Amino acid sequence: MPEDFINPFQSPLDSPDEPPSVVSAVSAEDWPFEATELAVIQEIDPPLGRPIAPGRAWGKILSIIMLSLVGLYGMWIGVMFLVAWLSSDNQAMSDLAMQHIPSMLFIILPAIMFLLTISRHYLQPDFVTFRRLGKLIRQRENSLIPSLNSPNCQYVTIVPRDRWNLAENDLAQEVAVLHINPYESRILIEGAEHRLWIPSQALLKCGVDLITKSKKEIWLLCLIVQTKDGPREVCLRIGNVDGFWQSNGQRKSVAEKFWGRIMLLKQAPLKSMKAS
Repeated sequence: MPEDFINPFQSPLDSPDEPPSVVSAVSAEDWPFEATELAVIQEIDPPLGRPIAPGRAWGKILSIIMLSLVGLYGMWIGVMFLVAWLSSDNQAMSDLAMQHIPSMLFIILPAIMFLLTISRHYLQPDFVTFRRLGKLIRQRENSLIPSLNSPNCQYVTIVPRDRWNLAENDLAQEVAVLHINPYESRILIEGAEHRLWIPSQALLKCGVDLITKSKKEIWLLCLIVQTKDGPREVCLRIGNVDGFWQSNGQRKSVAEKFWGRIMLLKQAPLKSMKAS
């Protein structure tokens, strides 16, 4: 494990020159768990550690454009039918029906639905950003991520608590891959600029929290860990790189799933259980 580390989550009192976006202050309290190990945060030097530009919602934009074109085509056909009907030209109406309706139903609409499905998946922001991050991580010889396609790996964004009031597109401080290692009882967060090792015995608290943006519920996995500088909080939004559209309930279910997987690593009993 490296010897010199920089904590991107340290409080402003410890590092007044740090930008506010990397601060995640933790108030002192009686934590549910007792830490017997320390989590470690390492800053990854450039060029292997650098910010990743977030992907844009090109899939949504392309979907709107394609649907608009289909709508205009349908309106044009409707106007042509209306003109033929007003002029009592039955032959023209028959020709229009034979030429345009079958192509609309059996060629254009199926093609549009297929393209919409592909674009909303492969051009969605999380998927695009994950691909960029994956290319960067594969260049690191000392990366501890076994495979980005591993079922124990998940794309996440780091969302410090002091950014929760920002717009949805500005929430993320950094993008990362969350790797839950059940064999070594350890959590690794391999980010674009930082790497965070969390032994299960360094975990003080693990929970799920909610922020709402324009009726969209964003569920965050919040970890409070013990470091050499004291308790630090790391909040993660679980990315959507496998599915398509997600409901509020699905986002909550995904966050709770990873909460459960992390809690399975935690072998230390609750303090209340020790007291009893």
